[in-house]
Amino acid sequence: MINEKLKELIYNDEEKIIEQRRHLHQNPELAMEERETNDFIKKELESYGLTVTQLDPTGLIAEINPDSDGKTVLLRADFDALPIEETNDFDFKSKNAGKSHACGHDTHTAMLLAATRALIEIKDELPGTVRLLFQPGEETGDGGKAVVKQGVTKGVDSGFAIHIFTNIPLGYAATGYDQVMAGNYFFDITFKGKSAHGSTPFEGNDAIMMLNTFINGANGAVARKVDALNEPIVLNYGTISGGSVANAVASETNLTASFRFFTNESADKFLKELQEIADSSAKLYGGSAEFTYNQGAGPVINEKTSTDTAVKVARDLFGDDHVKTDLKVTGSEDFGFLLAGYEDFEGMPGSYMIIGAMNPDDPSTFPKNHAQDFNPDEKAFKDGALLLAQYAYEFLNQDNK
Repeated sequence: MINEKLKELIYNDEEKIIEQRRHLHQNPELAMEERETNDFIKKELESYGLTVTQLDPTGLIAEINPDSDGKTVLLRADFDALPIEETNDFDFKSKNAGKSHACGHDTHTAMLLAATRALIEIKDELPGTVRLLFQPGEETGDGGKAVVKQGVTKGVDSGFAIHIFTNIPLGYAATGYDQVMAGNYFFDITFKGKSAHGSTPFEGNDAIMMLNTFINGANGAVARKVDALNEPIVLNYGTISGGSVANAVASETNLTASFRFFTNESADKFLKELQEIADSSAKLYGGSAEFTYNQGAGPVINEKTSTDTAVKVARDLFGDDHVKTDLKVTGSEDFGFLLAGYEDFEGMPGSYMIIGAMNPDDPSTFPKNHAQDFNPDEKAFKDGALLLAQYAYEFLNQDNK
């Protein structure tokens, strides 16, 4: 059952939740550059009487009941924006040209601030510690890596994060067990050959042919070397550049691309395959290939106990029929780094859930995440705040039931 005190505190706080979200919405900052956002959150948390730890370069941790001998639950909100020009015309639209909160991270932050205020009011009912993580850089994955390397998941018994989405209606939530969201890698290949006149292409080493051969080979690898049912790979080519004029053999070409995956083993195998295809494609035409890559996110693998708690809380809030438990998408989220860990740094058990913010009666809320006119319904925010707060309360009190 939902804690009625929490519900009362948060629902009565709705005006402030919306006010803070609108402030954040007007002042978006890109990944790992969110200094004004960071300072706004820090000032808020300190005004609640909490001791705040500054992360590097941005990001914050604070704890409720830090000296408790009980379990520790972590609640996370991301706060970076996107390099997308906003086209909404409401009063609180982005003030920063070319930047906007088109994925709802402003709402996540406002919701976690509200959950924090409410949990402080009932801290005597919490037989454990609530660790609050305000995280930078989700959109690039750099934030998840950075905070894990700074130890935010150490000693955590369960972590929980939510994300607002406008592809599902208000009053609905979705999560899943085990694989929920894909990880992703970004890669860059530069093919180098030798230029020649277009009338004598045999005198050159054609970098365009190298790139073309690579694309055909990579597509073939997805079609014939990937287990599409158990270990799927989703490959996407982003940009292609190269050559100078129509009547000359290109001496250099460049490709940027990415792929999605659900297991680290399948990702490692496919990276090796891509490297081999790049090298052989270059060799075929007498050139060379420079292959670099960067992991943007790890797969989000929900742990059972945490997900059981998340599902119970969501069903108590929204109703049994409004909570789906079969979520699995090829989108990515760097919360996966917090769950699985990164490099030699440990992760934590936890669960990730999405909540709906599309109002079927209001077409302005229909645009999807990352749209220039993204506009989640503000009615969703108080429920998101309550979901976060109730998760912490429920998890910490499980042993007392």
